[in-house]
Amino acid sequence: MKLETTFTRTSAESAWKAFIEWIGFSTLCEALERKHKSLDDWSAFKEIAPRLFSIEYGLSSALRRWRSTRKLWYPKDKTVYDAYSFVSACIQLKRHLSDDQARIFRRRIISEVLPNGRLCHLDHEFRTAQNLIEFGWHITRFGFCGDPGPDFVAVRAGIEVEVESKCLSPEIGLGASYEFATRLMTRLSRELQSRNPLCLTTVKIELPGQTEHAGGVDVIKHRVLNSYDKMEDFDSDFLRVRVETSSLDEFFARFPDVQNEEWLQKTFSAIRTREGDYGYFIRRSEELIFCNLIPMRPNQQTKKIMKLVSTTCERQFSKQRPALLWLHLQGLEPRQIDDDPNWANAFFEMIARHAFTNDRRNHVSSLVFTSDSELGHQQVRHQGRDRRMANAAGHLKGFDNKRCRFGPVHILAPLFSTSSE
Repeated sequence: MKLETTFTRTSAESAWKAFIEWIGFSTLCEALERKHKSLDDWSAFKEIAPRLFSIEYGLSSALRRWRSTRKLWYPKDKTVYDAYSFVSACIQLKRHLSDDQARIFRRRIISEVLPNGRLCHLDHEFRTAQNLIEFGWHITRFGFCGDPGPDFVAVRAGIEVEVESKCLSPEIGLGASYEFATRLMTRLSRELQSRNPLCLTTVKIELPGQTEHAGGVDVIKHRVLNSYDKMEDFDSDFLRVRVETSSLDEFFARFPDVQNEEWLQKTFSAIRTREGDYGYFIRRSEELIFCNLIPMRPNQQTKKIMKLVSTTCERQFSKQRPALLWLHLQGLEPRQIDDDPNWANAFFEMIARHAFTNDRRNHVSSLVFTSDSELGHQQVRHQGRDRRMANAAGHLKGFDNKRCRFGPVHILAPLFSTSSE
């Protein structure tokens, strides 16, 4: 199987029509509407949402134009071309799948469009496959349909390797994940009934420890609803709920420019409790409710990434072949990992040492880092046509493991073969 790394207008339009017919126009529109409704209410993610959900934004833009003209458009917008690239890869892959596999693959695409999913995970797998092919590997097994085990098995010169792809997002390491916050806030929005007309009601939900210690989404939701109904605070070792009211007129006098598209983000930035918290506005007819989810634990980014590396290396691979773990920083530039931009290289080396210096992970041959801020996205003209470059080799930061029990396997050689002691 081979995934093409470029597409023309003609191939993009052909793939788009096949994709719409396969997924279903109304199904795709409904899923995207639910996704964007969820994102629109997330004041904490307004700034980074276009980077985290680039494909979803591009699909929405293309669908709006398609609905009115039945033609694609080609603006100078990265999100639109990300969407076309994604659609083309999906259709190329579908042609190689059985009917049962195609149904499973379609179900996965739709699930990633819905509020709790991200198409970037699937897109990263496409990028990984494209890069393996560019480096001469023949992929014998794809994991796009959610099969257990690694995402890929590839062979080159008689050597088989296993490959696993993971996306790391800006909220990794925070005290509460985006997915957890989404589930909690969505359920609160559905069940909170207005009790304080003409008021701004602020509900502060503080989590001193792990989210599971507080009882999970349903238990926390019940505590918050009870505190709101009775206008009483709640305190325990793992959860604190504070309910406060103030004048709605005073609030809008302080933040009058409600028509500005940046109003939500600016307002949240001004009234948030601390960095790393989540803000969600719930509108009721005469009341505005601001839910502020506040993880009290410090950012544990490095610890979380190390745990992800350990878990992935020890559970996803068979350990019968050399393995490659590919970590992609989605919407997260390397310098954002720490305040000191020069620390990024030290961070990568530290993660590589962690991956390579344990006997339980001595099957891991290589570790790769990429960042979507560094990928080589470009639009070029070829024989009078617009051609989108979908090859995502970009800038790779990688390490080979000298301790690998299978011996040296430079999977992405000659691009890099930097060992980490």
